[in-house]
Amino acid sequence: MRLITAALFGAARLSSRAARLFNHLAAGTLHIDELRGGIERTWENFTASDAAIAAGLMPWEEEIVRRFLRRDDRILLVGSGPGRDLVALVAKGFHVTGVEPARRANATARHQLSARGLSAEVIEGFFEDVSLSGRFDAVIFSYCCYSFIPESRRRVAALRKATDHLADGGRIIVSYLTERSGRPLLMQLARAAAVVTRSDWRPEAGDILHPVDTTSALYHYEHAFEREEIEAEGRAAGLRTVCHCPFAGNPIIVLERESNRT
Repeated sequence: MRLITAALFGAARLSSRAARLFNHLAAGTLHIDELRGGIERTWENFTASDAAIAAGLMPWEEEIVRRFLRRDDRILLVGSGPGRDLVALVAKGFHVTGVEPARRANATARHQLSARGLSAEVIEGFFEDVSLSGRFDAVIFSYCCYSFIPESRRRVAALRKATDHLADGGRIIVSYLTERSGRPLLMQLARAAAVVTRSDWRPEAGDILHPVDTTSALYHYEHAFEREEIEAEGRAAGLRTVCHCPFAGNPIIVLERESNRT
């Protein structure tokens, strides 16, 4: 009996490894719009309770507000989601514009604002795609959403776009992921699949991919950073690091235009 158990357990492990292998190969063949479909689905499936939204900013977010924002600042909140930080910032007196691709999250955010007698513009779409007007005193990439932009070159382009909408002296505040749970060999295989199939994106070291569900070819994507890596992306966008705040689990980098240096 123990031999049968051991054999079945071994087969299950092999099957699990094979599934991870084929999932990474499949993800590498996707086009960027298909990959972003999985990212959007992840956040469509995410729901925040009234209590979670009412809880407002987390302690590290409160510290960032105290240190780097001023009352009445105009804020562009990238990844405004169902409204937890959006509602809290508006309630503090900031003029906030949110950007969020997930329709359900946007509906929740608008409802939460209305229920409190607050107002903010919420733009539906991925930050990289949406049309923006005006300038902002701060552009905040909300709670690790910067890590959900595939490819370094596309993240740098997003930072450049954010920079284009900064007011004089404005800053970009980025929360990012650091835990690298992906397997380098699997990511190399995903990259090879992308090259062979001429996909329009390339998986990179630090990427993490896994299926959103088992019924469709939709994948959750995120990227985990080394400190030097995210600072290098800032420099590539013409930005310098003002502060690196090492909060546990999700550090913060604060950036400003290189030309702001005196």
